[in-house]
Amino acid sequence: MNLTVRAEELGDELRRLREAAGLSLERAGELIDASATKMSRLENGLREGSTDDVAALLAIYGCVGPLRTELLTLAHEVDRRGWWQRKPTFNERVGTLVNLEKKADLIVNFECTNVPGLLQLPDYTEALMRDSELVPADEIEYRVRARAQRHSILLEPKASRLLALVDEQVLTRLIGSPTVMHRQLNHLAKMAALANVSLRVLPNSGAHAGVDGAFLLLRRRTGHKVVFLGNLTSSLFLEEPEEIEAYERAIRLLVRRALPAGESLEVITELARRWEQGGLA
Repeated sequence: MNLTVRAEELGDELRRLREAAGLSLERAGELIDASATKMSRLENGLREGSTDDVAALLAIYGCVGPLRTELLTLAHEVDRRGWWQRKPTFNERVGTLVNLEKKADLIVNFECTNVPGLLQLPDYTEALMRDSELVPADEIEYRVRARAQRHSILLEPKASRLLALVDEQVLTRLIGSPTVMHRQLNHLAKMAALANVSLRVLPNSGAHAGVDGAFLLLRRRTGHKVVFLGNLTSSLFLEEPEEIEAYERAIRLLVRRALPAGESLEVITELARRWEQGGLA
């Protein structure tokens, strides 16, 4: 049975609630007459167990109110592919994406306006949020820290692989100050030297397969693939095979149009030098 984002979200929340209740996997299973194997599969998004099992676990964990309602809805819908996730707060909207990033063995990120989130320095992120005026001033510091914490997945012993496809205009748009841009582009060059990071630049020369905007494709070691699209108020997770295939084709076309890794690094290094000198004019 294939994974779905809903099933993974349910499993992650059940694990978090169990650990908060101080129960082992075995003990929680005993309380609903389930084996540790069944519990493990449920928490790993493999949809083992019934809605009644989930309801019983939520009662044991003391989960009530809106969260209980939300998780029971997920339990009813675990087989549904794709998820238009409309959640009111930043934490709720970003939580599912962060969990998927942690589990991914491959992340492909195309960006046409900003440096990929996993490669942003804090001062670049802060300037981006402050200058856009979309993020409340009292939330900026927290959101900058939250994004920076996500970067660890690229530096762990079994780090995720990242293919970052970046439109050249991202590197030439002034965010913050020339100093911020110089430091950010130097950071890109440093990250591109990692064995698990491939950074490719799409030159400013005509249209390409990224004309419809930024996206993330995340692949787990199991082969499960999800495409993430974000906007101001909601997140969209795509899982239908034909949708995944459409984005994989776009990735192939973007790779074909992108500069080779070595030439991409040369472009980044040259632009970093020019930013250091005060700008691109």
